[in-house]
Amino acid sequence: MYAGRLCLVGVTKNGTPLVAYLLSSQSYPDRMIDIEGTTAMVIPRGNMGRTYPPSLFYNCIKVVKLKEKTVLLVGNGSHTDYIETMVPRESDLEEPVSEILQVLGCERDEQKTPRILGIASTDELMLGLASEKGLDVKMFQAEPGKAYYVSTKFVEVGKYFLEDFSAQTALQMINIFKETEPFRGFTDYLGSAAANLIQGKLDLACD
Repeated sequence: MYAGRLCLVGVTKNGTPLVAYLLSSQSYPDRMIDIEGTTAMVIPRGNMGRTYPPSLFYNCIKVVKLKEKTVLLVGNGSHTDYIETMVPRESDLEEPVSEILQVLGCERDEQKTPRILGIASTDELMLGLASEKGLDVKMFQAEPGKAYYVSTKFVEVGKYFLEDFSAQTALQMINIFKETEPFRGFTDYLGSAAANLIQGKLDLACD
C-alpha cells in the first residue's frame, strides 16, 4: 500500500507531545531526511537537487513558540514555515492555520498533492489537509497513549488513529514506522523523522 507523505501527532503514555513524518515517494525517490539544529528537513540525495523541483525540499518538523508554549509542527511543504511565521503568537491555532491552508491550497504539481500539517502541544493536537477537494482541519484532545495521522493518500482527517500508542521517544516512533502495522506495509519508504518534548527538552531523530 502506498501512503505518500504522512504526518502523525500524538501524546505518549507519559503525557508528552510527539509528532512524526514519514517520507515515501514513487516519483521522486532520491530524497532523504536530515536534521539541522531543532529542524528536520527533506533534502536531496547526492546531486539530485539540481534536477528535482525546489518545492520537493522543505522543513518537515520544526519547534516553535505559539500561545506562550512550545509547539511541535510537522508538514509536507513550505506551509510548515508559513505556520511558524504567520500565526499570531497569542492566537488560538485552528482559525489562522485553517486560513493559511485555505489560501495555499494543494501543491501546484501535476498530482495536485495535498498539503498536510500536524501540530502537537501538551494540551491539544491538530491535523489539517488542503486538497483539490477543499480544506479539512480538526482539533483533538491530547490523550496520553493516542495518536492521529493523515497522509497525502489517506485524506480523511480524524479517520486514522492509534489507540494504544506506545512510542515514548523519537527513535521509538521511527521504529514503529518501520516495524509495526499498518506503517511497515507502506511501500516506497525513503525516510522518517520524529520529535518529542520530554520535560521541555526536544528529542529529535531521523532515519
